[in-house]
Amino acid sequence: MKNMKKWLSLFLAGTLAAGMLAGCGGSDNSSSSSASGTSQTSSASASSAEDTGDGEMDSVQELNLVFTDLKTLDVNDVRNANEFQVLSQVQEGLFRTFTDEDGNAIVENAGCEDYTVSDDGLVYTFTLRDHQWSDGQPVTAQNYVDSIKRLLNPENAFAYAFLAYDIENAEAYYNGEASADDIGVRAIDDKTLEIRLQAAIPFFVKKLTNVCFFPVRLDVIEAGGESYATDYTKQVYNGPFVIESRILDNEMVLAKNENYWDADNVHLDKVTLKVVAESATQSQLLESKELDVVEAKTDYINKWQSMVDQGTLVSRSVVKPSSTYMIFNQHTGGTSGLMNNAKVRLALSLAIDREELNEVIYSGQNTPAYGLIPYNMMSGDVEFRSEAEEPLTAVMAEYDTDEKIVDLFTEGVEEEGKSVSDVELTVLSSAPNTQGQAFLEYMQQTWQDMFGITVTLNICPDSATFVSERDSYNYDTYNMGWNGDYDDPMTFMELWNTDSGYAKFMGGYSNAEFDEMFNSLSTMTDTAERTEVYKEMEQNLVAENAGMAPLYYGNSQFFVQEYVKNLSTPNFGAALEFSRAYISGKE
Repeated sequence: MKNMKKWLSLFLAGTLAAGMLAGCGGSDNSSSSSASGTSQTSSASASSAEDTGDGEMDSVQELNLVFTDLKTLDVNDVRNANEFQVLSQVQEGLFRTFTDEDGNAIVENAGCEDYTVSDDGLVYTFTLRDHQWSDGQPVTAQNYVDSIKRLLNPENAFAYAFLAYDIENAEAYYNGEASADDIGVRAIDDKTLEIRLQAAIPFFVKKLTNVCFFPVRLDVIEAGGESYATDYTKQVYNGPFVIESRILDNEMVLAKNENYWDADNVHLDKVTLKVVAESATQSQLLESKELDVVEAKTDYINKWQSMVDQGTLVSRSVVKPSSTYMIFNQHTGGTSGLMNNAKVRLALSLAIDREELNEVIYSGQNTPAYGLIPYNMMSGDVEFRSEAEEPLTAVMAEYDTDEKIVDLFTEGVEEEGKSVSDVELTVLSSAPNTQGQAFLEYMQQTWQDMFGITVTLNICPDSATFVSERDSYNYDTYNMGWNGDYDDPMTFMELWNTDSGYAKFMGGYSNAEFDEMFNSLSTMTDTAERTEVYKEMEQNLVAENAGMAPLYYGNSQFFVQEYVKNLSTPNFGAALEFSRAYISGKE
C-alpha cells in the first residue's frame, strides 16, 4: 500500500490508463435511502448557515437545486434518497422535520394537529387537521389507513413494508397469516386515525415520519393504472408543492401548492431540480448563481470554502446518520464462488485501509468506519457509539499484519476447493464520477496488491444495467450507502434481518442467530437491554461473520447561496427541507 497515494494522485490528475477498467463503462453505484426522524443532533458548524428568517423577500421566489431523477412517484414504493427528497416536498404525512438556527431538529405536526398515546404505549390516536389534496378533495384518516394496508400488501412487495411491522398483525398479514382487516389501523372518523401496536416501542413516532407512511388516494392510483408511479400528471399532491413539469433525466419543476393547508408560509413559487452529473458543471452553475445549493464534492471544497470566506456562500455541515460499506454476494457465492466463505469476506474487509481511503479519496470528509452504526445515532437517551466499541477494531488487533490477513484469505479460498492464483473477483458499479471511479480503482488495487488476485471492475453505463446485473447476481461485491430512517440503531439492523424487504440488496446475508436477536427486540422496551442486543447484532454481522465490510460514516457539507434563507438540513429525512425557505437579497 506504500505507493497508493502516489498512484491515486496520478489517477486524479487524469493520467491513469483507461484500460484498467473492465465491463460496461460509467459511475459510482453507491446508493442510499433516507427518511425522517424525530430526535436529531447536528454538528456545531451547522449553525453558521442557519438563519432566523430576517430580511425582506425578493419579488422572485425561485430555488434551483441539483437532483437525480426518480424511479417512482409512489410514496409506498419509495426507496432512494432522491425519491425521499422530492416526495417529502410534494406530499405530506403526519409530521415534518425542520432544523433551528443551531442545526437541531424540530419535528412539527403536519398532517395531524395533535396525537395521544395510551398509558400502555400500544394505541396512538391522531387528530388530523383540515387539509386538502391538490384536486380539492379532503385528506382523510382513511387515506392513511389505505396507505398502511397498501404498504403491507405482499402482492406489492414494497421494500419498506417491514417498517410497519410494529403495527398489530402487520407482519402476519404480510406473511399471509392474517387478513388486511386484522391490521391494527382504522379510521374512527374522517379526522381521527388510530394505530395499534403489537408491543410498545420507544421510537414509533420516529418511524411515522417516513414517506412510506404518507396518505394515498386509491381512486387516483386506480385511475392512473400502470403509469401511476411514473407519470406526474396522474398524481394528486397534499404537500407544499406540486410537480408542474418533468423532462426525464433532465429537469423537474415544482410549483407552490395553493391548496396546501399552510400555503401562507410557503414562499417559494418555483423550485427547479436539475440533473447535473459532473462536479465541474455543478461548480460552474453554483458560481454563476444558476444553482443555489450544492453538496460538497472533495474536488471543490477548498474553492467553495474561499467563497464562504468572501461572504458569497454559506457552508453547512451535517453529521448524517449514514454508513457506507461493501456488500458481498451471499445469494450465490458470487461470480468467484467465494463470497459464502466468512474467512474470505473477513480478509477482504481487513485488507482495506479505511484511514487512507478517507484521506486519499474523500479528502478526510468522512469518518472511517469499523462498524455498521454511525456516530450520533441514539439508543434511547444514550449515543450508541459511546457505549459500543466498533467491532472490527478488535479483529484488526488480532490480524495485525498483512501476512496474517493473507493467510486468512488463503485458508478460506482453499476451503472452497480453489487456488488463490486462480481467484478473480468482480466489483459491480454504476456510472462513476471522478471520485467514484477513484474509489473503485482504489479497491481494485488494494485487493490485487494484498492477495495477488485479479479484480475486475464491471462498470455499468446506467442504473438499469446495474440493477439487472445485481439482480442476476453477476457480482462478488459492490459498495452501498444507507442513511438511517429514524434515530435508533434498529434503522440499520433491520436491513440485515432475513425477512427484511432490503435483505436482497444486502447481499442476501442470512444468519439464524442474528435473526433471533432481531426478533427478540419486538417486545423489548427497556432501552438499556436493547442497546446490549444491538451490540451483539453488530458484532455478529461485522466481525464474527463479516456479512459486510464497513467503509465510512458519511458527513455532508452543503454550500448555499447567501440569499437562500430558512433552509433546513435535517439529519434524518430528505437532505433539504425547503418548504419554508425563501429568497432574500439575490435581486
